[in-house]
Amino acid sequence: MLSNIQIVLIAVASVIFLVVLYLFFRSFFTRSLIQSSLDDSKSMLFEGDLEQGTLGFEDEEASLQEQELIILNLVSMDMSNYDMNQIITLLKNLDAKFNNGFFSYRDQHGKEIFRIASGINPGILESDVKTHVLLLALDLNQASDPLKAFEIMLDVASSISQKIYASICDASRAPLSKQMIEHLKFKAQEVGRLKSLRNFSD
Repeated sequence: MLSNIQIVLIAVASVIFLVVLYLFFRSFFTRSLIQSSLDDSKSMLFEGDLEQGTLGFEDEEASLQEQELIILNLVSMDMSNYDMNQIITLLKNLDAKFNNGFFSYRDQHGKEIFRIASGINPGILESDVKTHVLLLALDLNQASDPLKAFEIMLDVASSISQKIYASICDASRAPLSKQMIEHLKFKAQEVGRLKSLRNFSD
């Protein structure tokens, strides 16, 4: 017959085992839930590569070169639509500027860093819009400092996600991993390096 100490030890070991299982599989289940819920509304979401006209980037230099976009999505954790008045107020408090149905974040010189829109077509953010996905788009070729621009966008995405109970996802709408963040940082660094080389050769 088991002693009281052995019973306690078995109970503690079982609890620890269950906690480890939960921590190990939590990200998998969260990712599956978000992905399956998004698949249900796939026809409404932006699909494929975003083009310049999709979010209305209007920088004159952008028309002379291809875009190098980094896309982040803020997906509602419970898949319910956001309170758009809350979203609009929050974006204004974060110094985002409203322009033709979109919000843009600008640097101290007034140059656009990245753009914020609805992840549901047609992408407009207005008080009567219903969406559970916010889309943040950065064109690295337009940014004066691509790496810094990405870091600013990531910081803003983190600030917004904490306020509206959202999951930060990558372009494929999978939860953003540390590996993907490092990959995107490397991509931004490479674009910045190429821009420096072009400017030096000019």
